[in-house]
Amino acid sequence: MREFNTTGPCDPTQHYTVMREALIAKGLEKVRKGRYFTLFAPRQSGKTTYFQLLLEAVKEEGFTPIWISFEKLKTVTRKVFYQNVTHQLHQRLAKYPVKKTITNQVDLVEFFEQRQNQSIVLVIDEFEGIPDSVLSEMMHAFRQMYHEKQYHALNSLILVGVSTLAELVTSSASPFNVADELKVSYFTFEEITQLIDQYVVESGQPFDPPVIKAIYDNTKGQPGLVCALAAHLIETVAFDKTVTMDDFFATLNYFLKSKYDKNILNIVQKAKQKKAFMYRLLFGEEPIDFNIYTEDIAYLHAHGVIDNIEERAGILVPLYSKCIITAFRPISNGERMHYGFSANDTFDEYLNDDGLNIHALLNKYRQYVRRRGFKAFNTENLK
Repeated sequence: MREFNTTGPCDPTQHYTVMREALIAKGLEKVRKGRYFTLFAPRQSGKTTYFQLLLEAVKEEGFTPIWISFEKLKTVTRKVFYQNVTHQLHQRLAKYPVKKTITNQVDLVEFFEQRQNQSIVLVIDEFEGIPDSVLSEMMHAFRQMYHEKQYHALNSLILVGVSTLAELVTSSASPFNVADELKVSYFTFEEITQLIDQYVVESGQPFDPPVIKAIYDNTKGQPGLVCALAAHLIETVAFDKTVTMDDFFATLNYFLKSKYDKNILNIVQKAKQKKAFMYRLLFGEEPIDFNIYTEDIAYLHAHGVIDNIEERAGILVPLYSKCIITAFRPISNGERMHYGFSANDTFDEYLNDDGLNIHALLNKYRQYVRRRGFKAFNTENLK
């Protein structure tokens, strides 16, 4: 029987998988048109699963899909970088050997010129891992190939990572002169239902309908969290019985208080990189307009901490909100007295039929701040 995957890209033969047919169709249409485009999203958003499914689809249409990664290359020398790129490309195209060592951007263009009988779709994963010393020249090479497609085999290029297209544009040559991006969104409620239905059909273990809604309400469809909650529910809490809301609340309690979840820990760590902004967002009285050209907002949005919620900056995922509030609550310098909470705070009063009511929780924190006359945090030393 398959399982809910929490450790990497999904293999539909081994894992319950949201197939994202509509999104695959969009990507396939870009490939057919020979577009070069970017695929940027926070970690554990399903990027790798998506482009692997897309590469299978383009293969069926006669393209030659290959996938390389720049992970762990950020600090290597220029020479080592090109050696690694050469190795990866030769390895992926072993069935079509061409002896060409790549030492610079000119060699890279010539490598694809020697394969004009193919139509290659190249995915570069972890693209933000590219060393700064080669970023500009690589982007120039890709732009040249985009404008001279008749001379080489690179039909489409897909850059994958957690950075933003804006960062590439400002730090190098405009990539391909084309600001083309494909967004991998979180799961919809319908997609979560489809995912869990796959398990129910295979296992025969039913879920009460409110549980599926509660998973969506507390994760807003964040793929890593959806799979993690579902896996814990069936593997640890609800054995061979209908999965109920009691089971869900037990799981939510575990994730909020006891589990070291790598997804949540990553989000909290990214939030701590922008402490001053996060204190304003969490405990300030004035809402913050969402503007992607604001540096802190751009960084936190790219890493999945905040989102554009009705034109305001906010934390979309309630599970993230609670954990970030806990991480940012003052515990020293006399500031803790302004909260009136103990180290063993419970959140039971903030749970409703859908799970965690993060708005009620935030309001209580803000009430304590105002009641004590502690108008705002001193953020001068937090940047």
